[in-house]
Amino acid sequence: MSLKASIDIAAPPAAVRAKFLDFAALPSYTRAFESIASPRPGTELAKGDSVTVKLANSPAFTGVIQQNTPALFSWTGSLPFIFTGTHQFRFEPSEKNPGGTLFVQEEAFSGALSPLMGENLVARGLGFREKTRAAWEGFNADLKGVCEREAAGTKA
Repeated sequence: MSLKASIDIAAPPAAVRAKFLDFAALPSYTRAFESIASPRPGTELAKGDSVTVKLANSPAFTGVIQQNTPALFSWTGSLPFIFTGTHQFRFEPSEKNPGGTLFVQEEAFSGALSPLMGENLVARGLGFREKTRAAWEGFNADLKGVCEREAAGTKA
């Protein structure tokens, strides 16, 4: 089971990645994340490090870093055997916007409750997939807005 949402941003991939990884600034431009806390603020996260992620209207969870490269940041969070998700944030050169970024969020779900993120009748009835996609698209739009304002040299 997987889910994906993407957006084109008129700012270079390195700038979009830097803004995303500035976890302390997240609450200043989005409501999607209440916080992402690193055990070593100000240092580059490496595979095996963990972050505490607090999404809006959700309990906090621990994400274990899988990759942190210029093109990809990913973590895996889980309730063992019940639900696991590996979430990727990709910073790709845009094909539509030369010099811009295609920002992609994608998550692969597994575990006993992963079908709830699918498109079966029960999953559609509960709406978790669409609510999750809407939250990701909201964050993507927020990230786009702040990155494009900064690229243009404005704050508002």
